[in-house]
Amino acid sequence: MQIPKLQILIEADAVRDIEVNPNDTATGWTVQITYASRQGERCEILERQRGGVRGFATLDAVARCLAGLGLTAFRVNAAGLTGEDEPL
Repeated sequence: MQIPKLQILIEADAVRDIEVNPNDTATGWTVQITYASRQGERCEILERQRGGVRGFATLDAVARCLAGLGLTAFRVNAAGLTGEDEPL
């Protein structure tokens, strides 16, 4: 899903959930949007303007992008992150 479609869904109050996940290389983040449709709920990944998954280097970058669209809350799924230090 590209930003223009997301903006339409926001205006229609159809966005139900936003989940941010580590991307496949675990060097950044992707955004999954769950929204209501006529066929029920659907999930799509946020894409770049020219196609392909839109990756974000930091959670701050995700927050700025979503806040610019009027979305102020999202969930972070950190499952699968590697290279993290063990808690003391």
